[in-house]
Amino acid sequence: MDDGRRTGREYGTRVPKYLAIYRVLADRIADGRYPADAPLPAQRELGEEFDVSLMTVRQAIQALEADGLLETRHGVGTFVRRPAFAYGLTGLRSLSQDLVEQGIELETEVLDARLVVPPADVGARLGVAEGGRVLAVQRLRSTRPSSVPLLLQTSYLPEGLVDGDTLRHQSLYRLLEESGRPVRQASETIQAVALTAEQARVLRREPGSPALLSSRLSRGEDGTPLVDDRALLVGDTVITAERAVSGTNLAYGHR
Repeated sequence: MDDGRRTGREYGTRVPKYLAIYRVLADRIADGRYPADAPLPAQRELGEEFDVSLMTVRQAIQALEADGLLETRHGVGTFVRRPAFAYGLTGLRSLSQDLVEQGIELETEVLDARLVVPPADVGARLGVAEGGRVLAVQRLRSTRPSSVPLLLQTSYLPEGLVDGDTLRHQSLYRLLEESGRPVRQASETIQAVALTAEQARVLRREPGSPALLSSRLSRGEDGTPLVDDRALLVGDTVITAERAVSGTNLAYGHR
């Protein structure tokens, strides 16, 4: 029975076999038969399905990797790449807000929310006296409904600014707005890092995998520090720029 799925034969003999297989696998990725983060069938299985050699299958897989549709994880296998997203570096929107506006559904899990003595650099940025405590909130942002982790975020706030339990149900920025402490300015730096063993475990990656670390200090109307955010974005990320006479709009995306 014909289910409408391509097998590669419809491309004819004029198309190289590896390219015909490339197109079939690309179609399966596009229509969700091979969802994001799912493992690709074994090369031997694909060779039997398409009646070709393993070398031909490898050529197709290499072409899909070059075009950003697949990724090979050392010692694990070949997987469908996660969907792309971009993050505008202008304005005051958060990472999660940018993702949602691009149509990516997110679910947020609060992993921890408690008072801690912050790292020295965090305390200095927030203006906390030595030995003083801050509220540390760690959240994991994942895609919905596939629950693929995208972002691990730790937010540090001065003690007493917000209720940690409330953050389990409300947006941090919205909560600050409602409490009369809206964010009005922010400074941010982005750098490449390697995931630690614990970070990799939470994000379902291999230890040492590349990621981008966004460090962002958000301030109120009078310049008072409100939030020190540390956000880890998984995967290979590229920075793009839209340039015009009025200025430059930067964004970065995960391919």
